[in-house]
Amino acid sequence: MQIERFRDRFRDVIGLIVTPMDSRYAVDEGALRAQIDWCFAQGATGIVATGSIGEFLHLEDAERRRVLEVVLEQTRLHPGASAFAMTSGATTLQAMHWTRVAAELGYDCAVVIAPYYWKVGEREAFEHFRTIAEAELLPVCVYHNPALSKFHMSPAFFAQVAQLENVACVKEVETDLQHLEQVADALAGRAVYLQTFRAYLTGRLLGSGGGQINVFAIPACVAIDEAYRRGDIALAQEIQRRLNRVFPRGGEAALGALGMTKATASVVTGIEMGPPRPPYLAPDDAAERITKRLPELYEVVPAMKTRRHAAVHSLQ
Repeated sequence: MQIERFRDRFRDVIGLIVTPMDSRYAVDEGALRAQIDWCFAQGATGIVATGSIGEFLHLEDAERRRVLEVVLEQTRLHPGASAFAMTSGATTLQAMHWTRVAAELGYDCAVVIAPYYWKVGEREAFEHFRTIAEAELLPVCVYHNPALSKFHMSPAFFAQVAQLENVACVKEVETDLQHLEQVADALAGRAVYLQTFRAYLTGRLLGSGGGQINVFAIPACVAIDEAYRRGDIALAQEIQRRLNRVFPRGGEAALGALGMTKATASVVTGIEMGPPRPPYLAPDDAAERITKRLPELYEVVPAMKTRRHAAVHSLQ
């Protein structure tokens, strides 16, 4: 088990970034680099490249490799930062290929979801993770997102997969308290537990190492950690509540989720992230909605007030 090796490396707020694109859907490398620097300026300890919101499955192979190169290069400009690569594929062989690419480039960890499109069972999912972990190309972060993979990991499955020697951590997106309590028990002493932003404080209270956090929620989760470490649980709870109100629940299962994520990232960071690739869309009023909601976070998370939307707010 790799938990002791990575407990102090894979921790706190790890930025889960989008892949910026221009109006012709070409990758915008300048915006990508600026986004990474913004994450670290807000207190992130690492970056996840080409994740689900980074549209890994929408990129051509050459584009995906180039994004991995750029993200790693920019991340290494920040000493001590961890670099994660989403290396998932619809099949185990595809995931192995991208894990090998990430290892050759020099990433620290491969993030792997269960095979998607065709539904898999526990035996198939376990063999998928076992095959990639036992190849020992990179430490593996098992990514649980049943809305996208169609495979729901039970606490018992978490315990089984966390026994694999090369599984270093697990990223959980579920928020049900009873499920999370059982997951925390299953992972204790076996793998680093990383939570989503919607239950970030819950994860901390259950002993998580932190989370892989959507770019737009990084400042708020850093503020939750600061309050939690001071022992100000009331403030940490208030930040979490406001965070979830400003960025309402719905997630990957909701229509327009990817487009809304990119629009939100643009508003919060002040960096234009562009649209998702067709056919995915954001609501027409996505930026307006987020701009109107953000002031609820300003009092408890001043870092959310970037120059761009501070100027918009001052005109209202």
